[in-house]
Amino acid sequence: MAEKLALFGGEKVVGDVQCQLPLVAPETYDVVKELMQKDEISTSPIVNKFEKKFADYIGVDYGLCCVNGTTSIQAGLFAVGVGAGDEVIVPSFTFWATVGPVAAANAIPVFADVDEDTHTLTAADIEKHITPRTKAILVVHVWGNPCDMDPIMELAKKHNLKVVEDCSHAHGATYHGKKVGSIGDVGCFSMQGSKVLAAGEGGILVTNNREYFERACALGHYERLGGFPDGSEYKKFALTGFGYKHRIHPLAVAIADGNLNRLDELNKNRTKGALYLEELISDLDFIKPLKTFDDSERVFAYHYAQYIPEKLKGLSVITFLKALAAEGVYCGSCGYGKLHQSPFYNGEGPFGKGCPFACPHYAEKYVPTQVLEVTEKLAKNSVMIAPRFEIDNKEVVEQYAKAYHKVYENIDELLKYEEENNLAEKKIVNDGRSINVFR
Repeated sequence: MAEKLALFGGEKVVGDVQCQLPLVAPETYDVVKELMQKDEISTSPIVNKFEKKFADYIGVDYGLCCVNGTTSIQAGLFAVGVGAGDEVIVPSFTFWATVGPVAAANAIPVFADVDEDTHTLTAADIEKHITPRTKAILVVHVWGNPCDMDPIMELAKKHNLKVVEDCSHAHGATYHGKKVGSIGDVGCFSMQGSKVLAAGEGGILVTNNREYFERACALGHYERLGGFPDGSEYKKFALTGFGYKHRIHPLAVAIADGNLNRLDELNKNRTKGALYLEELISDLDFIKPLKTFDDSERVFAYHYAQYIPEKLKGLSVITFLKALAAEGVYCGSCGYGKLHQSPFYNGEGPFGKGCPFACPHYAEKYVPTQVLEVTEKLAKNSVMIAPRFEIDNKEVVEQYAKAYHKVYENIDELLKYEEENNLAEKKIVNDGRSINVFR
């Protein structure tokens, strides 16, 4: 006889054992205190030191801290020359801040579909959307899972396109021995508080191209331009910059620096726990973990998988998550996959007196994306199945696996509960965030 679900009054499976570490590394407190004592709360040498340290970690020549990951993408697009009338191919299966900077550059986001197994853009689908107006491809290593970059880079070379990598979930992930962020023309990282490398708020752009680095500085770091070599065409703009201020807070850099020191260790623990859970629930065919490409290593910024209702007698996502949450499982619904259906990307909104969607530099009539079959499927059925297991504790991972099996063993009772409470057609309403915890 199946053990009674916590949803129906049984004892929950997952205890209150801590499986994550504090977001701020212990040694950071002294560094932050010292910065405050030295009045280095707006500018500090710690910023340049961290930029060099992070660039070395990724394996590139230049790093540029920004106030957040969104502005690092804005700077990256500007760096590679994206502007009014250009098209940038992007996924809809991502956070809004991937795509918002495209519109902010007065360029047109062109949404491509993703692969169902990896949740990432593919060269094959990207190629369908290339036009003479395409300037760049903006890939996302979503959930920390690297895109298949070799075919994408070959495609970009063939069509003379730039590639910007959104690595906001993927600090430390690798593809064919290279860290993500070092493969495209520019890599962009968020260091917001939920990321695997957290600063609280912050971002960093990386590149091997000096020209792109200087352009990114010109956009949002006016104070750096005077120190450029005399031959730099951007030095003369030291008085004004190009209209933005992207300077990061030094105290945020101190937090990020402490977390960079332990990033590889924590990523190792996160991966170990996540893969152990996937092994323990591999017999449950209604959970489909992400596929990672050969010779790639993902990081588990967020542990999402695809829930397949038809493999669990059609049980809705909302009932499935409700039962898991009652068992103490830290789980949630997906906020991604809806950008192409949003009012803004359907041409609405008082933005730029018609631009970017009715821009005089854009010779074509803007046609919103109608259907992205896989993206829309994943938007409904992708679920966060676990937190980051940062503390090596097999017991808590095994509790998670037991909770999933417990739900499976009680499927008939859950279907009856769903019918009695009219949950089958109820939709989950959340925002577009990476984490939408179900309670």
